Amino acid sequence: MDNIFGSKSLETPSHISLLGLATLRLSLSMWVGAAVLFVVTSVAEQVFPGFHRSIRDQLAIIRFPFYYACGTACCTVALASGVLCRTLHRRLRLVLLMTVVASAVLAADYWFVYRPLQDSIIPLGQPRTSEFTQLHNWSRNVNALHLLIVLVAAILSSLPVSLGTAQTPRCETMERQRREEEVSSSKPNVADDV
Repeated sequence: MDNIFGSKSLETPSHISLLGLATLRLSLSMWVGAAVLFVVTSVAEQVFPGFHRSIRDQLAIIRFPFYYACGTACCTVALASGVLCRTLHRRLRLVLLMTVVASAVLAADYWFVYRPLQDSIIPLGQPRTSEFTQLHNWSRNVNALHLLIVLVAAILSSLPVSLGTAQTPRCETMERQRREEEVSSSKPNVADDV
């Protein structure tokens, strides 16, 4: 029977492996939540009628580097944590591959879309050009792709290995203890015979 790490043995995974898996799951989920919160607040600022265009541009220039830094940090922590899991089952390998792809998409968006987009709004408050509109649409679509990949990876990392027969390591340990107790209770006790 496979445990969460794909091992056929009933050994409980090490604490380091469990910590790595938990941190991987947390990092991916945390990034999805942080990105959604960031986008919601950024859109609210951009459509708020009380802010002049130059203020909205300045807010975007201040906030977006933190968005990319946070995404990079969460994906890096997820990858490093995944490496701590000593035995990687097929789905965890897929999660790590998806995280690498998502990180590459985020880096490409930052260097090839966001940076030129940022340059197109300087000086602050100027009217939007067609280049800005095209870059903004690219950035929105690439970020949606990136977050979709991370969301799927987060969901896959949180599912049990097998929905049918596999048990968590704790359940396997408890099952092994129950079987050992059954075996020991079925042995005749010499003291009872006397």
